[in-house]
Amino acid sequence: MTERTETLLSVLAELKRRRGEAVSGNELAASLGISRTAVWKHIHTLRSRGYLIESLPKKGYRLTALSRTLRPEEVLPLLQTRFLGRSYDYHESIGSTNDRAMDLARHGAPHGTTVVAEEQTAGRGRLRRPWHSPKGMGLYFSMILRPDMPPRHGPESTLVTALALARCLRAQWALDARIKWPNDVLISGKKVAGILTEMQSDPDRIQFLVVGVGVNVLHREEDLPAEALYPATSVALEWERVRKEADAPWDISRAHVLAAFLNTMEELYERYVEKGLASLRDDLKNLSAVLGRWVCIQAAERTLEGTARDLTDRGGLVVETPDGRRETVWVGDILHLRHAQAAQE
Repeated sequence: MTERTETLLSVLAELKRRRGEAVSGNELAASLGISRTAVWKHIHTLRSRGYLIESLPKKGYRLTALSRTLRPEEVLPLLQTRFLGRSYDYHESIGSTNDRAMDLARHGAPHGTTVVAEEQTAGRGRLRRPWHSPKGMGLYFSMILRPDMPPRHGPESTLVTALALARCLRAQWALDARIKWPNDVLISGKKVAGILTEMQSDPDRIQFLVVGVGVNVLHREEDLPAEALYPATSVALEWERVRKEADAPWDISRAHVLAAFLNTMEELYERYVEKGLASLRDDLKNLSAVLGRWVCIQAAERTLEGTARDLTDRGGLVVETPDGRRETVWVGDILHLRHAQAAQE
C-alpha cells in the first residue's frame, strides 16, 4: 500500500468516525501531518469515488453518504489478514478477474494478491460456462496463492475456498450455506456462489494457483439468470428472509462480505497448508449439501449415478452406485441432486 493510499484511508476513517459532524480541514491536516491542500486533494478523490462530502463554510467537511463500491478504502480497513488481500488490484470493469490474476501471477505478483472487479464482461465458471456479473451486484474476485505443494493438491484449494465462504455466510449472517461438491455454495438448495481454480505448475511443484470466486450478493430476483443448471439466489434475498424472522437490522454490504470471507479464508488456508485437507474433512462433511443424497455426476465422458456417501482426505467424493459398489470421483459436475429415498422410488 502506498503512502498516499494510507493517507486517503486515514482521511476517510476520520470522516466516518465523525459522520454527521463537520471536521475542519485544519484538524484533519494537523492530525495526519499533511497540508490543507493535501486534505482538499484527498476529499476531491473521495468524492470522485462516490462518497458524498459536504463543504461547510467555516466548519469543514461532513460525510453524508458512503460509497457502495469495492474500492480499497472500503475493504482494506475491514481486513484482519496478514497476506490475503493486502495486495489489492481493483477494477471498475474487467473481462475476467481470473485472466488478470493469471497475468499478474506470471509476472511475480505476491502470494495473497486479490483482483477485484465491480463487473466482469467475460466472467466464466468451470467448463467455460458464463458467469453473470452485473455491475455493483455481486463479488467477482480472484486470489493468487503460492502453496509449496505438488500439483496433485491444486484442486483441494477449491474445497478450502468453498468451506471458507460457507463458514463466513453462516457466522456473519446466519445463512444455511452449504457446499455442493466440488465448487459451488448453496443456500436453501439454490446456488449463491461458484469457484474456479486454475493452476500453473512444474512437474513436481505448484508455481501458483488462481482461485476465482463469484458471489451473488445484492441481486434481486430479476437480476438472477433465468436459465441455469441450478436455481440461483443471493445473499440479500436469503438474508431478507432470516432478518424478518430474527428482527435484525439490514447490514449487508459487498465490502463486508468480501472482507469477512478473506479473513475466514486466510485462517482456513493456513490450517490447510500446515495440516492438509484431512484436517478440514469433518468440517467439509458437516457443511456438505450432497452427502446422503442421490447424485448424477458428469465425470469426464461418462455419467455416474448413486448416493454420495463420503469425502476422502484429499477431497474425492465417494459415490455408492445402485448395485452397491463404491467409486471415488475426483473431478466432475453434479447435474442433479435429490434426496436419496425419493430418487430410488
